[in-house]
Amino acid sequence: MTVIMGIAAISKGAVYPGIAGIVGPTVCWFAASGLKGSLIAGDLSQKLFGIAAATVTLALGLGIVYHSGYRVGLFGHWYTGVTWCIVGFAVGWISTNRQVATA
Repeated sequence: MTVIMGIAAISKGAVYPGIAGIVGPTVCWFAASGLKGSLIAGDLSQKLFGIAAATVTLALGLGIVYHSGYRVGLFGHWYTGVTWCIVGFAVGWISTNRQVATA
């Protein structure tokens, strides 16, 4: 859905917000997945580094989307790009399980 909405924004002429709308939530999804993976399968130093890396990566994704002014229209409601990034973070957290983390 993120890619489709980003492409729709690009096709309407909002190139930078459209690209940010694809990159930002995807980066936030990676942050959550890496964080949960490090907490599940890592030792203490890996967990600490996972928390630090996820914090930096999440801030990067949120910053990209916030700077672009990207927003998402979904079912008649408008959401900020930052909200959409938080959804991406939640999806990354939910979709990472022990089997994926230890693979």
